Amino acid sequence: MRYNRSLGANATLPTGGRGGGGGAGRRSQNTNQGLRQSFNLNYNWSRSASDNVNIFPQLGGKSQSDSNSAQVGYTIGYHRITSIFNVNWNRSQSQATNFFTSGTDIATQLGILGPGGVALNSSPLNYGLPGISMSTISGLSQAQPNFSVSQTLSASEVLSWVKGKHNLRFGGDYRRVHRDFLGGSNATGSFTFTGLFTEDAAGDQTSGSPIADFLLGLPQSSSIDSSIAKSYLRDNVFDGYAQDDWRAKSSLTLNLGLRWEFFAPYTEKYDHLAFVSTNPDQGFTSETEISAGGAGLPGALVYPYRRAFAPRVGFAWRVPKFKEMTVRGSYGMNFTVGQYSGFATSMAHQPPFANEQTNEEANASGKGSSACAQSSTPTCFTLADGFPAPDKVGNYAVDPHYQLPYVQVWNLDVQKTLRWGIVVNLGYNGSKGSDLDIRTAPRATPSSPNTDPGNLIFTYEQAGAYSRFNAATVRVNKRMSGGVSLGANYQYGHSIDDAGSVGGGGSVVSQNWQDLGAEEGNSSFDIRHQVSGTYAYELPFGKDKRWITTGAASHFLEGFSISGTYKFATGSPLTPSYQAAVVDVARGTAGTLRPDRVPGTSITAGGGSLREWFNTAAYAAPAGLYGTAPRNSITGPGTVSNSMALSKTLQMGDTRSWEFRATASNVFNTVQYAGVNTSDGTPNFGQVTSAGQMRAFQFTTRFRF
Repeated sequence: MRYNRSLGANATLPTGGRGGGGGAGRRSQNTNQGLRQSFNLNYNWSRSASDNVNIFPQLGGKSQSDSNSAQVGYTIGYHRITSIFNVNWNRSQSQATNFFTSGTDIATQLGILGPGGVALNSSPLNYGLPGISMSTISGLSQAQPNFSVSQTLSASEVLSWVKGKHNLRFGGDYRRVHRDFLGGSNATGSFTFTGLFTEDAAGDQTSGSPIADFLLGLPQSSSIDSSIAKSYLRDNVFDGYAQDDWRAKSSLTLNLGLRWEFFAPYTEKYDHLAFVSTNPDQGFTSETEISAGGAGLPGALVYPYRRAFAPRVGFAWRVPKFKEMTVRGSYGMNFTVGQYSGFATSMAHQPPFANEQTNEEANASGKGSSACAQSSTPTCFTLADGFPAPDKVGNYAVDPHYQLPYVQVWNLDVQKTLRWGIVVNLGYNGSKGSDLDIRTAPRATPSSPNTDPGNLIFTYEQAGAYSRFNAATVRVNKRMSGGVSLGANYQYGHSIDDAGSVGGGGSVVSQNWQDLGAEEGNSSFDIRHQVSGTYAYELPFGKDKRWITTGAASHFLEGFSISGTYKFATGSPLTPSYQAAVVDVARGTAGTLRPDRVPGTSITAGGGSLREWFNTAAYAAPAGLYGTAPRNSITGPGTVSNSMALSKTLQMGDTRSWEFRATASNVFNTVQYAGVNTSDGTPNFGQVTSAGQMRAFQFTTRFRF
């Protein structure tokens, strides 16, 4: 719902938005008018609901969300100065439940109990079945309950001033963020079976059977991270910017800007945040649980980053003596702040504010051991007694002086307009990410025996990784003329990094905490070759066309058009790993151990088929503690995409029209391989496991007035 009201004889509708520091735009035709005022109101509401389907129906669930937003804006201008002020409010409420939430305590019914034989989860909101993970086959996972309310109140101001050849813009905004939630990714608990208890006498890790361990009821590890009470996170965000769109010459325009942002780390309304305080400089030889405000740290447990200054420069140059040739270039910086949300979520799920347990069958040196089953009185964790007591020290640590990750981007583009409305662009794009996120799991090794003296299973998050991206592009487009328009784009690019995640919170734990350089590899989004484009053809029938310009046939055939898009690309890279190896689970990093790369053996030899997408003989079990195979060393299935649409538009006067459109995605019904199993040791290692969507039709009609 929207309402706009212009005030005064020279009023114009508002044309600005929140202070984002975006493009300055061209000078308004109204800059020389007198006083101009306008007022606007907006309100939006939406609701969505869906079923979370599982191959086992009882493990599925439902989700729903409601969103509300309101905006009030006031614009006032006088001659060449314009001020735009906005106040925005957004609130969204979402919940995900399984079929046991607030109903049947299925874990207790099955005899899966918590400390002292009581219910595993005291809150009915966290009821559900613990997940099952196995090293060689797919496990079982219950839809996790999650309840959240997010609210943001913001105020922004944009002031523009046209002075001579300069179009100056100044702005800023303030946002107050509330994020309340209950739940998590492991609220119902989980067990991991690796075959540890059915290994042969020599302890060969490949000889055990995780299914046999499951039938014995003997997991190697169990974990749970269940909220005891609701968390109330709070955050303040400030930013400001200045920008000048300068028409330096008739053929040269410069765009200069500087932006500053301050993102305060989240605090909790009742100081219910905690993390593991450790000493990375001394090799992680101590671990202590600290709550908000403890040990001289701030309430957020992470110091704010106050130096997020981001310059931006751009130019557009119309080359003299070269008709219709333009050169454009730009440079800019951007900071990412998604980590702060991840920090607070993890710290809100630490003891004593959550039922957090990470239990491991391990010997004194932290290695997986089945000794508990070999004594006269077995003391192993079982399905019935897998969660003996909540941990007093958590499983998450972060650098209190975490520096915000940032990325620098630059580009250069040369555009030339040729005959017949053909436009050719040659471009280069580059970026460099710095201080990107890294997660490690420090554990004792032969070279560092004093690390983690308490055998605590925890991860440590810090900034320090990098990324590099370079791409060359060629774009050729023919503007609509004679009823035909065409477009084709080609890009060759390459991206590498050693980060757990690029552009967001790190979710992938490094394989070896002592050798972060070994994490360098192709980025997860590295696609070397991409060809894409569009086409449109208006049939030459009807009034003002070439053929059949009058009569009934003209009215029937006019307004038909055929259009489509296409994309062909090489695949995204994939990483070979072990789903739940014994040594990996013992380190608390299931899924990060990689196999060894067999020297001299091609990864692609004999590959490319449904049964063998890549050469599995190129990988072998690690000879040492860690595998030598690089991250993202396997090229996944590429993309072959063609979509087409047939539409007809009926003109019903000067201002009304009725459109009918039939759209076919994957119009040629091409089988598109999607998933590939890269878990070494599983029966279908190296095989294609899923395919993309086959041909689908969509029919729409639209009336314009």
